[in-house]
Amino acid sequence: MKINRSLTYKYAIVLNTIKDRKLYMAIDSLLSLKDGDVKTFFLDPTISYQNKSKVLSEIFSLDERSIRFFDLLFTHKRFNLLNEIKDVAERISMRQHGLEKVYVRSAITLNEKDRQALIDAIKRVRKTEPILIVKEDPSLIAGVIMDFEDSIVDLSVSGALKDLELFIFGGR
Repeated sequence: MKINRSLTYKYAIVLNTIKDRKLYMAIDSLLSLKDGDVKTFFLDPTISYQNKSKVLSEIFSLDERSIRFFDLLFTHKRFNLLNEIKDVAERISMRQHGLEKVYVRSAITLNEKDRQALIDAIKRVRKTEPILIVKEDPSLIAGVIMDFEDSIVDLSVSGALKDLELFIFGGR
C-alpha cells in the first residue's frame, strides 16, 4: 500500500498540472465504465500503449499533455491506479485552496466537541481547513487514525500496541 500511495501521489501531482477539462472527462468516463470488454481493452498488456492512448485521444480530443499522461499510465501499467490518482489529485487541489479532506477512523462515535478539537488541532499543525470524513472503527480500541493525502497519523490504542509489539519483538 505504501508503494501505491507514493506512486499515486506522484501521478496526482502531474495530473494537477494538466488543466485540460477533456482529460478529466476522459478519466471520469473511464472510471464509470460498466462494459467489461472496454475495461479489458485498457488493461490488456498485449495492446500497445500507443493504441490505447490513440483511442482515448480520438474519443475525447485530448491535447498532447493529456495523451502523454495516459501514455505514462499504460507504459508503466498504472492504469489500475486511476481512481486513486484522481482522488489524490482532488485532495491536492483542495489543499492548494486551503482545504483538506481528512479521513478519520475513530474507535467511538465522535461528538461535536471531539470533532471540533480534531479540526482545531489539524488547523494548527497543517495550516488548512479540514473537511472531516469520520468512520467508526471499534477495532481501534480507543483513539483515532487520521488519513491525510500525504500521510497517516495513528493515535489509536491498537496502533500503539502494534508499535509496542514491534519494539519488544524486534520488528519481526
